[in-house]
Parts: sequence; C-alpha cells; structure tokens
Amino acid sequence: MLSRELVKRGHTVMIATPEVSALARRARAAGIPVFTDVEFRNTKNPFQFFSDIAALGGFVRAEDFDLVHTHGSRDMWSMALARTVFRLKQPILLTRHNVKRVRFHAFNRWIYRYGIDRIVLTSGAALENYRPFFAAGILQESEATVIHSSVDIDRFAGPRHPEKIRRELGITSTTPLIGLVGRIVKDKGPLVLLDAVPEILKEFPDALFILVGKPGKLERHVRELIKSRGLERSVRLLGFREDIVDITAALDVSVLPTKSESSPAVVKEAMLLGKPVVASRVGGVPEILDEGRGFLIPPDDPAALARAVIEALRRPRKDSDGLPERFTPKFLCESYLKVYEEMMAK
Repeated sequence: MLSRELVKRGHTVMIATPEVSALARRARAAGIPVFTDVEFRNTKNPFQFFSDIAALGGFVRAEDFDLVHTHGSRDMWSMALARTVFRLKQPILLTRHNVKRVRFHAFNRWIYRYGIDRIVLTSGAALENYRPFFAAGILQESEATVIHSSVDIDRFAGPRHPEKIRRELGITSTTPLIGLVGRIVKDKGPLVLLDAVPEILKEFPDALFILVGKPGKLERHVRELIKSRGLERSVRLLGFREDIVDITAALDVSVLPTKSESSPAVVKEAMLLGKPVVASRVGGVPEILDEGRGFLIPPDDPAALARAVIEALRRPRKDSDGLPERFTPKFLCESYLKVYEEMMAK
C-alpha cells in the first residue's frame, strides 16, 4: 500500500523480497519492480545471511537509492551490515510491526545506535518497548514515530459478495456468523473463542463460528477440541483465503481475542465495512477502537468475549461511522514521506 501510494506521487520504489513471497507476487501485479536475490530467512546457515548482505549491498550501491526502508529483523540486520561493509551512504529506516519485547542486549544496542537511523512503530504501545534505549541515550525519542498501518481501501471498495460465502457455508442471510480472521496460533485467541462458543450458542443456537487463516501448529489441537466438544456443526476452519473482503462482508461480528497486537488490519477492515468488532484490550488495539466503535474485552477471558458477542448480535444494525482518516493509505504515505524527508535532510 505504501509503495503504491509513493508511486502515485511520482517517487521511484523498488522492493527487495524473496522470489517465492506473496509480496513479490503482489508487487509485480501492482507494477512495482522487485529485487529477488535475497532470502531473509531465519536460518542458522551463515552463508545465507552473508549472501543476503552481499546481494543487498550490491543492489543498493548500483541503484543509488536515497533511502532504504526495512520492515523486519532479518532485512534490518542484512541492510545495516551491508551499509557497514559496503560503506553505503543511504539512511536506513525500520518499521517495527509488532509489540514484542525488544531485549536490551549488546547486539540490539549496536543496531539501534549505529545500524539504523530512525524507527517507526505501528502503535503507541510498541513505543514502550524502547524506554530502556531512550533512557540510555541509544535512541532519541524524537527518532521514534508512531504511524498505524493502513487498510487497503481500494481492495475493499469493489463489489462484495457476502451471499457467496453464506451459500458456501450453507447458511441463510439471517444466521449469525461470527469470524476470527488470523493465523491459527495461540496468540490470536482461537482457544478463547472455542471456550466462549457454548455460552453464545445458548442465546443464538444456530450461530456459526469460522476461523479463517493460515494453519499453524495449533490447528490439530483446535480440530480435536471442536470434535471432543461436539461443536462440528457450529465451528469451521476455512484455512488461508484470498477472498477476505467477501468473508468480512458476510460476518455479523468480527472477533480478535488476541494476546498481543500492534495495529491489527482485521479490526480496521471490519470497521471499514461497518461490522461490529470484539477485540482484546491489548497492545495498540485500544488506539484503534477508541471512539466507541467496538467492544474491548480483557485478554484470555472467554466469558467477557461471549458477553460482548451476544451484545453485538442483539444490537440493531446501524450505518458505519466509516474508517478514521489516520488508517487510510493517503495518510500512511503522507506520514512516511514526512519521516523520509526529515531523515534525508538530517
């Protein structure tokens, strides 16, 4: 989204990403050139790491970019070391997309003092992880900016087909449909949802619950729980899906009983389509649902989740308040351009 918006404004963008990644496929579809001689894999093989450093160093030197923007640990480290080895002049920006703890060890002290020039956090909650670095003078608080992630509005602006999803599921337009969109991992809260299902079914016996996302190590356990609790008719796993727009449009309630989130897209996508959202009060979630737009519940609390879903289903539907401007691609791009310009001026 950011790259597309930058290109619209006349900037030149290239994306470095592994050849087999979804990012490479989507970038090419958007007409954005990609550099695929990198792997960015979490591997103990040092040769792969050195290969990425060499490839990035040669690529950045040849293209003579004004700035390099990294988005994860592997590409950040590869680029920071490439700049050191190749003596490159380009400033490096890191966007950190999660709220996981940042350890205050020697390697991290080096990377944040010398390896990169500035950071962007996708929520104010993530900013708190850097307090030890601010206190030690390794980072200045002025070098850390909060910019929430955006919703792909163009993707959601086209025709939507919720009836297609309901036909696939074998339910009517009046059947309550509750969905959790996210990887099937413990942190996303599928087990919390399963614990809440029986209480919700007491009020809405025909309700259907769907888990939509890439299967993880927890999937087998989730399937066993569904079977052992006799919930096969009420809970379904749909796996990874490309038609998230249609699925979100078909939902009556979107839930995210997560344990850790920075700026979850699924919450904003549901808001964009006017769907009630029930999400945990963790990380950056309260920064999104801060205007009475949804239901905030304690994490790991099935009873609270059940009560909120029941209340959401009972409430009469109303027109959506729309998505706040700060979650739009335009705002995202303008915010990053300001950061880029400040970095280059410095």
